Amino acid sequence: MKRYPLIAAVATMIGFASCSEENDPIAIGDGDVQMAVGVKLANSFNPNSRILEEGVQINSGFIQVKEIELEVEGEDDNGRFEREIEYSFPEIKKINFDQFSSDADFFINIASGTYEEIEFEVDLIDHRNEPSIYLEGTFTKSDGSSVPLRLEVYGDDDDDLDFELELEGDDDELFFFDGSNNPFALMEIDASNWFLAVSTGDLEDAELTDGVLVISRDQNKDIYNRILERIENSLDIELELD
Repeated sequence: MKRYPLIAAVATMIGFASCSEENDPIAIGDGDVQMAVGVKLANSFNPNSRILEEGVQINSGFIQVKEIELEVEGEDDNGRFEREIEYSFPEIKKINFDQFSSDADFFINIASGTYEEIEFEVDLIDHRNEPSIYLEGTFTKSDGSSVPLRLEVYGDDDDDLDFELELEGDDDELFFFDGSNNPFALMEIDASNWFLAVSTGDLEDAELTDGVLVISRDQNKDIYNRILERIENSLDIELELD
């Protein structure tokens, strides 16, 4: 299998990893093939390293999901098919993540068949005065000092903040799923790359709130708008199978 890095996230199709029955995430759709989907924070920082390089280090965060939309195209014994599934969570689902967690956060059930394309959209939403995307980390200045950092991205139910993942076969070839090869799609959010929209100087000159570098629609707005634009331009994720 290949792994394709992207600015916002990467995703990999790997062997299915089950969860304990007690903590099984919710399953969406009908079918004998169960695709597990997990969200993880991509991070190149080595926690055993004594020296943290200058720049932004993201340690943890969450996204809030209101709905999953699934579209599939392919062929089965009855011929060519196209299907759509929409699932709204009974309660807004908060997916907490860090660089170490790679468990399944929800499952998508699809029927066995030969597929041309599988596409699903993760619709984010603000909820209970909390943002659609929330990150915590550290900013290390050029002089070696560091401050806590917090990014709060309020989407106001903006479609531009929805993750779209698309799986296609290599060179547009069809690919087959059945009950014996349940896949696991891992979505790694490489949030540190979002900060490439701003310079170290911009962050060093940013205003602090109680000693924390807060970037939000109300604080350090210019930095926030540039990061937001980079996020909106990098939410489409394409996967390929060999």
